[in-house]
Amino acid sequence: MSRILVVDDDLSLREVLEIALVRRGYQVSTAQNSAAAWDLLTEGQIDLVLLDLRLGQENGLDLLGKIRGLWPDIPVLMITAFADSQSAVTAMKLGARDYISKPFELAELLQAVDRTLKIADDPMSAHQKEGRHCNILGRSRGITRVFDLIDRIAPTRINVLLTGESGTGKELVARAIHEAGTRADKPFVAINCGGLPEHLVESELFGFRKGAFTGADRNKKGLLELARDGTVFLDEVAELAPSTQVKLLRCVQERRFIPLGGAEEIEVDVRFLAATNRPLESDIREGLFREDLFYRLSGVIMHLPPLRERQEDILLLAEHFLAGACREQGRILSGFSTQARSILQAYAYPGNVRELENIIDRAVALEGDSVVHSASLIMYGTDFGRTSAAVQDRSVEDVLSGAMSLDEYLQHQELRILRAALERTGGHKGNAAALVGLNFRQFRYRLSKGEDGAAEQVKTAPARETES
Repeated sequence: MSRILVVDDDLSLREVLEIALVRRGYQVSTAQNSAAAWDLLTEGQIDLVLLDLRLGQENGLDLLGKIRGLWPDIPVLMITAFADSQSAVTAMKLGARDYISKPFELAELLQAVDRTLKIADDPMSAHQKEGRHCNILGRSRGITRVFDLIDRIAPTRINVLLTGESGTGKELVARAIHEAGTRADKPFVAINCGGLPEHLVESELFGFRKGAFTGADRNKKGLLELARDGTVFLDEVAELAPSTQVKLLRCVQERRFIPLGGAEEIEVDVRFLAATNRPLESDIREGLFREDLFYRLSGVIMHLPPLRERQEDILLLAEHFLAGACREQGRILSGFSTQARSILQAYAYPGNVRELENIIDRAVALEGDSVVHSASLIMYGTDFGRTSAAVQDRSVEDVLSGAMSLDEYLQHQELRILRAALERTGGHKGNAAALVGLNFRQFRYRLSKGEDGAAEQVKTAPARETES
């Protein structure tokens, strides 16, 4: 039975919601302020939070931010009488699952609760059963949250800033937002701001008039004009030169611009989607990116999780890429060997989904059997040194051949995970311990034990060779 926490400073509303939700079959706890809510959250399992935006003198968004920081998987539904677009945008940025305005129909709220808990509890929800959203594959919690946010913001005209590492699929998500919205039958125009020289970016975006510069022997429409009534996707937006940022800011604000060499303004109604693989906040502090342009483009900020945080999706994506590579290369491969599947799930994918696709393409080209074996899974580490997954995980074969005991193998794998956690947290053992579900002392003990064991194996290796 799901347990719901109702947080509202209005006693009568808390009582009404508690009665209605209990009749619906839910367990209900109530709190009148953030402190009481926090106590209940830390004491036991909460499956959903109904949170009022205004809690007396407190702001419910502050509590929302703390919940998302510590319990990112608990869905939060915001309730407020102060229904304005800025509050909705802020709530979505902080991770609210939905936004309900007072006065509301009780049946409407109950349906929202039912729907949200069904998605949270069912690992094969509507999107997950389909396995995709506009060609985006996944069933992990991280990608499901992306699907949910696409559904909420696609019908609006709000600008979106997509953040995340290279290869996480930002352009795919941008296309999904466009195709799920009201502009789907209008143009989707993408430009890689980092792939063109500075002077070409401006002429590509805004177009030019004949005689604007040497070689401009005709008028040319810019991408903004070509995207009229549709969507413009600015990939690698952080690479825009300061002068181009100034001109783009005016276009985003006023929906109009002047082509290079032109005299008259052109009005356009376009939606702006932008993407960056680095924090724009640091660029703003260093004076490399305009703060006002950042706020204009980031009506909603959508962060795309790296593939290493989407473990449930790796094999799903691998199978999809395998089918596509087989079609393109005229091969028939039925799947992956058991060891190949284990290796695919263990790899960190610094290049994310794009790297996985390349790995599978190579494997199909190299594989001589009817299934993909580990020897065909060639990975490129962050130092671009070529290594095979079979060599990376050769200890599996060592165990099967008797060269290594199972205990030694498990200790080896645990040490790899602990070291990876340390690397992920910049060497902070406390944070690394939390990352792998250990307390500090457990982490320190296991790390020390693993490193001592590894050193002992290295020290005794020459003796073993002599004996053999």
